[in-house]
This record gives sequence, structure tokens and C-alpha cells, in this order.
Amino acid sequence: MTTEELERAFKAHAGALRSFFYRHLKNTETAAELAQETYLRVLRQPPREPVLNVRGLIFRIARNLIIDHARSRETRDQHDQGLAYLYQVTGESPELFEVVAARRDMDTLAEALQRLPAQCQQIFLMCRLQGLPHKQVAKTLGVSVSTVEKQLVVALDFLRQCLQR
Repeated sequence: MTTEELERAFKAHAGALRSFFYRHLKNTETAAELAQETYLRVLRQPPREPVLNVRGLIFRIARNLIIDHARSRETRDQHDQGLAYLYQVTGESPELFEVVAARRDMDTLAEALQRLPAQCQQIFLMCRLQGLPHKQVAKTLGVSVSTVEKQLVVALDFLRQCLQR
């Protein structure tokens, strides 16, 4: 199955996929993020064998992401409880720790942005920070909308990996 075929299939099921995530998570932002992650996973690891039911493949990945999300939320909750106890025992303010962590994440993000190829970096900044639509970014840079979408996926995947380290 080619990348173009996977993209067409994903676009055909994107609305149903977001609805599926929203029904399970009750959060539109998380639903959108996990829909994007589904797309990334489909593109990153195309099936080795012919897929008879592409919709089934997409929703299998989606179901696995919901399970992963629930597990990570549990882990985060346990971590937050441990931190709350630490703050209680030490008398330290959680705001201080949050500020330090946020600064570290911003530094990591800034460094990661600099490591992206120039066009990929520019597309990310225009789409995510300036909030420009893909079509306008494509016109401004003289590339196709498909190129903008693919480069944005590359940037988001790379930045997500950098922040998770």
C-alpha cells in the first residue's frame, strides 16, 4: 500500500476517527492529538502485507492509542500524587518545580526546532505559531498543500520525540 493510498484512506476516515476518540476520551484536544498520532503511526510503519480492511487497521491503531493514553494517565496520576506528597513533606512550592520544568521543555523545544530542516521549521512556525492555514502556507512558500502537511507531520513527530526524551 502506497503512502498516497494510506493518506486517502486516513482522510476518508478522519472524521469518524476523531469522533471515536472523543466518545472515549471526552476531550476534543486529546482526540485531535491522538488522531494525528494515528496518522503518524500509519505513515511511519506502513503494513508489510496487503491490507484488506484499511478502516480496521486505522481503528486498531486508534484503540491501542486509547489504551496507551489511559496507561500513561494512570502513571502521571501516580507521579503527581508522589510529587504532592513530596511538596507536603518538604514544604516546597509546586509552582517552582513547574516553572523549572516548563523552562527546560522550552529550551529543549527551541534546540529541537533549530535542528529541523529550514523548510520544515518554517512550515511548523507558520502553521502552529502563526496559526496560518495549510493552503496559505503552501502558497506563501510555493509548495503543495501535501508538502506542507507532510513536513508538518515530520516536525511534530520530531519535536514530540525530543520532548519525550
